Amino acid sequence: MEFMSAMGSQEDAYRPSLFELIAQEKLKELLQPAVQYIVAIYAQRYPRLLLKLVNHHEEFYALLMLLVERHYLKEWGGSFAENFYGLKRVSTAHLDHIKFNSVNSQTPALSSKDVTKSLLVLVGIPYVKCRLDLLYQKVTGGSASLILGDNEQEELENEELADPNTKATRKLAIRLKRLFKKVYPIINFIYYGSNLAYNVAYLFGKTRYYTPWLHLLGLEVKRMSMNDYRAHYDKMEGQNMRQPAFSLLKNPLGAISTILSKVIEFLKVLLPMSIFFFKFLEWWYSSEFSRSGGLSQDEDSANAIPPPEQIKPDPRGTKLPKSPNTCPLCLSSPINNPTALPSGYVFCYTCVYHCVEEHGRCPVTWIKLNGGTEQLTKLYADVM
Repeated sequence: MEFMSAMGSQEDAYRPSLFELIAQEKLKELLQPAVQYIVAIYAQRYPRLLLKLVNHHEEFYALLMLLVERHYLKEWGGSFAENFYGLKRVSTAHLDHIKFNSVNSQTPALSSKDVTKSLLVLVGIPYVKCRLDLLYQKVTGGSASLILGDNEQEELENEELADPNTKATRKLAIRLKRLFKKVYPIINFIYYGSNLAYNVAYLFGKTRYYTPWLHLLGLEVKRMSMNDYRAHYDKMEGQNMRQPAFSLLKNPLGAISTILSKVIEFLKVLLPMSIFFFKFLEWWYSSEFSRSGGLSQDEDSANAIPPPEQIKPDPRGTKLPKSPNTCPLCLSSPINNPTALPSGYVFCYTCVYHCVEEHGRCPVTWIKLNGGTEQLTKLYADVM
C-alpha cells in the first residue's frame, strides 16, 4: 500500500510527493482533538481519575506523543504519521555519500542525536505553539474582544500605568502583555509563511525539505524501501528469539517495555479501524435504514404503534362543533387559552373551568372527573 500512494520524481523514486507529506501532517493535526474528545468523554464517568487530564490536556498530550514518537523514531526512523504513510527520515549527510534511489538501498537508523532533535520538533514546538496560542487568546480576550472591543481594558491599563502607586512589576507585566499582543501575530505569520514557502519550493523541486525544521535538522523524508521493512522485521524476530522465557518474573521492566511497544505498534492498525468504525456509525445514524430499524416500509407500518382510540361524545354532553380549533362550549375560534381534559378534548380555560367546577364532568364525553379542576391541563402548543 505504501508504494502505491503517489507517483514520485523520475530521478528519485523514493522522494514522496507533497500530497503525501501534507496528508501525514493533517493526520497529526487530527490526533490531538481526537484524544481530547476521548478523554473528555471518559472523564464524565471517572472524574476523579481523568478530570486533571482534561484540565491539563496539552501537557498530557505532549507526554503521550513523546512516548509514541520516540518509539517510532527509534524503531522505524520516522514519526507515527510518517510511518503510517510508509515514510522515513534520513540524514542528508548520509544521502550525500550514497545513491539512495538504488533498488537494494537501505537507510541507516537515526542516531540518538537525530531522535532527540526530531522529538524537539515533533513534540516540543507544537506544545509551545499551543500554549502561546492559548496565551494570546487569553491576553486579547478571545472572540468577545472582536465583538465588544478592548478599549475598556486598555483604558484601565493606562490608568494603572499613570498611577504612581502601581507596582513596578505590574507595570512591567502590562508592557510585556502589550508587546506580546503586537509581536505574536508577526511570529505566527512567519511560522506559517515559512512552512508554506518550503511546501511550494518542495513542490517545484527547489529544496530537499518540505519544512524549515527539517532543513535545520538536516533530515529528509523518504519513502521506505522493501529492505527497510525486511530489516525491521528481521530485527524484531531476532529480539523475540533472544527474549528469555518468563521474562515478566525475571525482568518486569523489560516485559512492560515490550508490552508498551506492542501497544504503540498496534496504533497503526487501530487508527484506520477506528476511522472506518467512525465513518460507519456516521453513515448508520444518518441513513434511512437506521431510522426504520432495518425494517421495510410494510414491516415498519405493521409494527407501528397505533394511536389511542378517540373517546366518543356522550348524548348528554355538549355537541362538538364542525369547524376545528373551536371551543365546544362558547364556540369561539380560535380557542382562547386552550386547556385539555383527560378525555382528550380541548376547551377555553375559563369555559371548562366553570363547567368542571359546577358539574365535575367532561362537557363532551360526560366522564366524571374525580380530581375536579386539578385535572385541567394547559396546552402550550398550537391545537390546529
